[in-house]
Amino acid sequence: MAFNYTKLNENTLLVKDPVHNEIIVEYPFSKIVLSKEMLRLGNITQNGFSQYEFEGLKNNDRLSHSVGAFHIMKHILERLKQALLEYNIKISKDDIEIALCSILLHDIGHGPFSHSLELITNYSHEKRTSDILLGDTEVGNLLTNLFGRKKVKQIASFIAEINDNEEISKDSFTKLLKNLVSHQLDADRIDYLLRDAYYVDLSSAISVKKIIENMNVIVNEDQEYELLIDRKGLSSIENVLLQRYQMYRDVYLSPTAILGDVIFKNIIERYKSNTFLHSLPVTKQFRILAIDNEISDLYEFLDMSDEDFKKSFDILKNNKIDPVIAYFCDFANLGDYILIENMTSPEKIKEYLKMIFKDEKIDSTLSIISHKIKSKLYKKEQSLNIQFGNRIADISDCTNLIRPQEELETVYTFFNPELLRLELGFSKEEWKKYEGEVNKMIKDLNKKPEEFELKYIIEKEESIETLLERLINLFKENGFRTVSVSEKLNNDEYYDTSQLDLYKSGGSLRIRKASAKGKTKFKGTYKTPLGEGEVYSSREEYEESLLDDKFDTFESKMKESKVPVDFSRIVNFPILNSSTNRMVVLLEKNGVLVELALDKTLYTNHILNVQTVDSMIEIEAAREIKDRVILNEIHSFISGAFDNLSINKQSKYERGVDSTIESYNQTFEDGLSKNKDAVFVMTSKIFDSKN
Repeated sequence: MAFNYTKLNENTLLVKDPVHNEIIVEYPFSKIVLSKEMLRLGNITQNGFSQYEFEGLKNNDRLSHSVGAFHIMKHILERLKQALLEYNIKISKDDIEIALCSILLHDIGHGPFSHSLELITNYSHEKRTSDILLGDTEVGNLLTNLFGRKKVKQIASFIAEINDNEEISKDSFTKLLKNLVSHQLDADRIDYLLRDAYYVDLSSAISVKKIIENMNVIVNEDQEYELLIDRKGLSSIENVLLQRYQMYRDVYLSPTAILGDVIFKNIIERYKSNTFLHSLPVTKQFRILAIDNEISDLYEFLDMSDEDFKKSFDILKNNKIDPVIAYFCDFANLGDYILIENMTSPEKIKEYLKMIFKDEKIDSTLSIISHKIKSKLYKKEQSLNIQFGNRIADISDCTNLIRPQEELETVYTFFNPELLRLELGFSKEEWKKYEGEVNKMIKDLNKKPEEFELKYIIEKEESIETLLERLINLFKENGFRTVSVSEKLNNDEYYDTSQLDLYKSGGSLRIRKASAKGKTKFKGTYKTPLGEGEVYSSREEYEESLLDDKFDTFESKMKESKVPVDFSRIVNFPILNSSTNRMVVLLEKNGVLVELALDKTLYTNHILNVQTVDSMIEIEAAREIKDRVILNEIHSFISGAFDNLSINKQSKYERGVDSTIESYNQTFEDGLSKNKDAVFVMTSKIFDSKN
């Protein structure tokens, strides 16, 4: 339990908090925090199954978050009190208590693994919260004694819709306070973004102080209240929205989180359907959820914590009755799930499996998991307004970073061969008969699709940084948004035959040593040209991750996959080396991802002992082949804006060889012709002399 407090006196708590340092909770809120239902939240983790990817999230509990959000709300209300004094309006004690109670209690309806449980029960934590506050519970009775039944209903209405229109105020000021509990910019969101970032060890650019000091309220002639952010706080609000988007992408909707949610549901359903498992000593709480997915009894729900389910997972993990549920319950196995790329559907995977396992039932296999996720950066229907002097505008009209129509949408498809083995009841020895075909299926499904690229040579000298800035601005003007920016250092060695057959055909064979974020990876790549469009080149690509930069490792991998290269004719030293500083920008428009890369490359021709340098732009549709049509649009606006770019349809290997030959020609009077036949004749002589 991460929640840490001491009693300063009978009515005051001092909470030691990793995000806000020290939080003072005074009466009557201190009594609420110490109620049975609130203390229970100390045993409910904030982030569900993401904790199996980010170890720190195991210490991130709902009670600490609730008190943290309460702390932020106190400061927001102090700021609003000052803002309303300009209109000679005072916030009443009742309004303050309702707002503070609502934010303190907003998560009291969460169950084990938080949102993951809701996917099973189809019962929202907001509705469960109103059940708790209005029911015969310790906290419900405490609230009634403190504030009266009418006020408790008002508090509940800030969190969930309740059917009591006569007693609940719905005026403009109430709406303003309610938005501070749940809206685009609320105390809940600010705290969980700060807290979750802390526990996953990510730095946060969110400044609570700057957000609050730039909050304002305006009141019009009709006594309608509206929350505004002064333009000086715009960057702070951008940070909140962008960090939320990034946290959804990288943490809340990460592959591990998605897998955990689906597997949790599979565990519950398999336990329920396999009556032989019912004899195992799982916890009462687990059994209730498995048998009654709705958990209709409120008091049974309130008796549940994460630990009750983790204990049951451990029991089921060691059972000898059902090896499939045992596998599910060992969350260390999450790493066995293989992400299938290229937007592959479960049906396509099943077609492959049916060809491999002709006599087995595959249609109902649990070894394939597919899930679509969506997250919107900004919901314009929940308008967040920025104040520029006397002018007021929605934040999406004040910044290029916020585009309300855009959303993150990703489909994850996973396959787990070990789980399929267990489902089919094969021993490990029996599985070996099919293992090679299954591995080949995975490799085929994950084979990178045909590569379509726009490539330009930068003819006039211009710094990469300046050009990158100009390009990003141009893409933004044409409806794209920046998803990410990164930098890589690539060191490529290109191999060929003594006759330069790959060079003559436009193909290439390389070993890459890539360094990014302090890590080095090795990769072998074979490319062969397929065709050319009006502005783009097209290549088929075979790629393999390697443990080192040894060519023979890649050779054996390619032979296994029957890649059509005569390795007996490939010389054992590189023809060309290219050392590249690469800036990579991932851009998005209408769901299509585009990768923009700026390369500054040093080529070294080991045959001619010549070096050259040039700069290149490569633009590739990052997902599906159909997305290549966007390359024509990109070419039209790039070619119109830059006069120092020329289209390049060569491979980097071709480009490197040609540029070094040109440099050689300029240095020596008996230079080489650019004709490829002449080049290979000359290089053949050099090979012969080396041998």
